[in-house]
Amino acid sequence: MKDPQNLIVFHYHLLRGGVRTALLRSLQCLAHEGWPAGRRVTLVVGRAEGARSFAQTLETLVPHVSVIVDPRLDYRDTPWPDAATFSQDVRALSDAMLSWADGSALFWLHNPTLGKNPAVTAAWKEAADRAWTEGLPCRFLYHLHDFPECGRMANMERLRRCWGEGGLLHIYPAVPNTAYAVLNSTDRNRLVGCGLPPERVFWLPNVLIPSSSPLAALPDSRRTAMEKALADYALAHAYVFHPSRPRWLLPIRLIRRKNLMEALLLAALHPDGPQVLVTLDATSAQEKPYADAVKQCVRQKRVPCVIGFGAELVGTAFSFEELLTFCDAVVTTSLLEGFGFTFLEGPLQGRPLLGRNLPDVTMDFAAMGFRSDGLYDTLPVPLENRHRVRLLDKGRRFAVRYAEIVQTLSRKDLDRFMARLETVYGASSVDFGMLDFEAQRDLVGEARSGGLKGVCTAPMEPTRMDEAASEAFFARFGPTAHARRLTEAFDALWAAEHGVQGASTDRDEGKPEDDVHACLNALFFDPVYQRPLFGGW
Repeated sequence: MKDPQNLIVFHYHLLRGGVRTALLRSLQCLAHEGWPAGRRVTLVVGRAEGARSFAQTLETLVPHVSVIVDPRLDYRDTPWPDAATFSQDVRALSDAMLSWADGSALFWLHNPTLGKNPAVTAAWKEAADRAWTEGLPCRFLYHLHDFPECGRMANMERLRRCWGEGGLLHIYPAVPNTAYAVLNSTDRNRLVGCGLPPERVFWLPNVLIPSSSPLAALPDSRRTAMEKALADYALAHAYVFHPSRPRWLLPIRLIRRKNLMEALLLAALHPDGPQVLVTLDATSAQEKPYADAVKQCVRQKRVPCVIGFGAELVGTAFSFEELLTFCDAVVTTSLLEGFGFTFLEGPLQGRPLLGRNLPDVTMDFAAMGFRSDGLYDTLPVPLENRHRVRLLDKGRRFAVRYAEIVQTLSRKDLDRFMARLETVYGASSVDFGMLDFEAQRDLVGEARSGGLKGVCTAPMEPTRMDEAASEAFFARFGPTAHARRLTEAFDALWAAEHGVQGASTDRDEGKPEDDVHACLNALFFDPVYQRPLFGGW
């Protein structure tokens, strides 16, 4: 059997969503290139739901996929009673993790530092450190889709306060048997700038799967059937659906960082009053209060917007490809993305894209011909003084509390955040994405009553992609290129220095491991990343 003999893949769960889809496609790409042949593939998760269907889908390409369900790997919000109990649980979990190796193993860990379960974060780090000091034939690839330091105060609080007032300060292993993968080059530059060796930080963007055929025009009968299905759904869920208006599609889940109220503002300002279609509702307890508030606003104000139909209709009443054809444009108003599939999904299928640009993400697409000049980086809006005063106060209180939780932020960091608040909310107009739901709701209501006409404008020139650009994207991000990046990362990590019995865990010539976490906290301590809508204000 080839080294590594085992590929052990971790995520907290395999429920339907972004990480599951990305992981499944990555494993399928690896299988098509033959990398898993002669190796054992094991999925380790914290809950059974979704795991078996994932494995069954994968088994058509990778035989004998094993699944380990360990509830200790699932999300956990409850703190531990004391440090000793936490340490005992972490040790028991790291023992289990190393026992899964059963020979040489590459552990491919998805979002292990995210703060969904502090014991999992601590145990994976301990497992990597122990494998190094004990000379075990193990490697660890930390695949970071998201960062706890970026707009996730609740996650940071879980990490920092695992028991009482104590918690984790070190979450990024520094030992040479561990490497990191990120979805965009901006995040790679951040990690390298924070002291991780460049050769141990890999750029691994998500894969783009080419469509089997171009989108075909919808026959009138299918268009009529889709209109009826959406109208029936809207009626059953108290939404407004106008079949004759232009259709804007947001293929998203209704979570805070997707910033749906901004799309509703754009629609209210548009002369044709487009019909907004949002595919998926929120499912997590953390996101449901926001989603419920948005849905209440949409229903009360009779906004032409239908939310959550995808779970019921896509794949039954019509396909996603038909939905794309049915709509006139894809819209993105997201405030935070990793890979940025939201920018490509429509244009690669020939649909125009409207909305907000995220330069940290789209800079990776420019060389392939992606034009972001039709998108806007900010959406300036007038803001009532009561909202300015309220948001400034909320921001200041957030900053103080966040600094108390994080502990490593300096007085200079805090002063810089406070100064940024004054700049943002002291300007004559404020970016709509820097508002909380209350202020956003008021402005959408004002726009719907005609109060912002001529005062608030946004570039609405659709971004399109020609055939040459599409071909360049699939050459750069398609299955073959994706499999090559993955195997190169796996091979480079496996060829790295082996641990030996008694080796030190402090092997970096750059900054020590605690500085990486502290550095990221300082970099992301900015209102642009800790926004009022999702940052924990």
